[in-house]
Amino acid sequence: MRHGKILVVEDDPMLRMDATLLFEEAGFDVAEFDSADDALAYVWDCTEEVAAIFTDVEMLGSASGFDLAAIVISAWPHIAVLVTSGFHSDAPDDLPSRARFIPKPWHPAEVLGFVKGNVSHH
Repeated sequence: MRHGKILVVEDDPMLRMDATLLFEEAGFDVAEFDSADDALAYVWDCTEEVAAIFTDVEMLGSASGFDLAAIVISAWPHIAVLVTSGFHSDAPDDLPSRARFIPKPWHPAEVLGFVKGNVSHH
């Protein structure tokens, strides 16, 4: 079963692994990144492969998860974006309406429900 690639963008290796396993077990192809900058570079090169992005907010690099969400939704509206954070309890007012925010610790069913509900099956 293939739905398109999910990008997991998280600087904490354990949380990144947890999210990757969650998506892989649900039948998704996953690409992992530890910064929004690296994930954005991948999206530029492989736009058609990417179905959704699950990103943390605070990471090393010049872009935050909020920046990544704004850029991706503006340039590639077909990509679903789910943003999570342990430091922010709410999404900022300027988060695009098509992006969704959930605080950490996130629940696997909520994360999978969002992705499955927003990713078209190819």
